Amino acid sequence: MTEAIEPLDRSAVRQHFSVAASTFNSAAVLHQRVATELVDRLQFVRLSPATVLDLGCATGSCTALMTERYPQARFTGLDLCHAMLVQHPERDTDRVTGDAEALPLFDRSFNLVVSNLLLPWCQPLDLFSEVCRILQPGGVFAFSSFGPDTLKELRAAWSTVDDLPHVHAFHDMHILGDMLLSAGFAEPVVDSEILTLTYNSLGALSADLRATGGCNALAARRRTLTGKHRAKGLKAAYETFRGADGRLPSTWEVVYGVAWRPERAVSAVSDGIGVPVRLGD
Repeated sequence: MTEAIEPLDRSAVRQHFSVAASTFNSAAVLHQRVATELVDRLQFVRLSPATVLDLGCATGSCTALMTERYPQARFTGLDLCHAMLVQHPERDTDRVTGDAEALPLFDRSFNLVVSNLLLPWCQPLDLFSEVCRILQPGGVFAFSSFGPDTLKELRAAWSTVDDLPHVHAFHDMHILGDMLLSAGFAEPVVDSEILTLTYNSLGALSADLRATGGCNALAARRRTLTGKHRAKGLKAAYETFRGADGRLPSTWEVVYGVAWRPERAVSAVSDGIGVPVRLGD
């Protein structure tokens, strides 16, 4: 069963990332760390791709890492936000402004699709179906996302202030694995890790979220200013998490996944025939 996730306001998503384009690189420590881990995992995939898509490429840090691993490949970077693509340093990369849920790309046009932390801003099943469509048979999809424990401190602090949604909910990795199968992928491999960032203040965490476009884009979000009373209550609630080191923690559950478009169509319901997983030793 798919978890119920509050729908997003896609226009707000685009607006937040457009505003953050010029500050993204200076604050995207988490994105860069996850991108490095995601690309490192490709060393275990037996693939020499001719065509690679960086889906949700933002300012191109993940593309840069992949060009080092696959110097022979032709790269395309796609992002919903044109302002992010303008910041992209990889001048030899084709850049496309487009929606990951309705990709403006031909069927079977890529050997490898990599997506770093785009999934939280999309409907996963729609994105997975589109990626499966544009992958060649035998092609690989590698992605990172966030799991349910992400920003759990901020979510708990807001719950003491009001009952409105302020922090996005994220799919469990097992749900994402089921969605990959439903979209037509074979034998997905999904796992997760917990990362903790620490801050001197709640204001510093909020500044990082704004600088990377990570603002509240839920369709049911409050559309008015927070107000001094509610802001004071939020700050007091978050202070209860301050650690012995004197810093405030921010938890991020990072989910990693790898899946293959099979040589033949497979059903989400097992037919008893195994599909080989192309992992190295």
